[in-house]
Amino acid sequence: MTRLVSYSFVALLAVATTVRGQEGAPAVPSGLDLTLYELILEDQPDGQIWARYRFVAPDLKQEDFDRVAGDFPAICAGYALPELDSRGAHPAMIVLSYADRPIPFGEAAPDAVQFVESFRIDQGACIWEVY
Repeated sequence: MTRLVSYSFVALLAVATTVRGQEGAPAVPSGLDLTLYELILEDQPDGQIWARYRFVAPDLKQEDFDRVAGDFPAICAGYALPELDSRGAHPAMIVLSYADRPIPFGEAAPDAVQFVESFRIDQGACIWEVY
């Protein structure tokens, strides 16, 4: 397994570390086939760190939100938190996104199907927030 790590600058927010090509996207309750497109550890202006897990699900449809809604807390608690803990990263927020195709971070893609949900981390637990 080869892991490519690159350092990027997110102009509007701050410095972010981007990790691409990771193996082992999580199995999810919906059964949707996911690929981790990128993980961004992003410094926020207030000093917090946000972890953005961006997944591609080629079969994702606009009407699928009810189907995939249960995936988000499962990914946060069962995949993102343990993975971040193994890195020694302790973000204040975890933002999870699904898209039907790879979309570069910060670029608009109005014709793409995308769902984004966020979780505040409180005492090692994922608390679903309105994003």
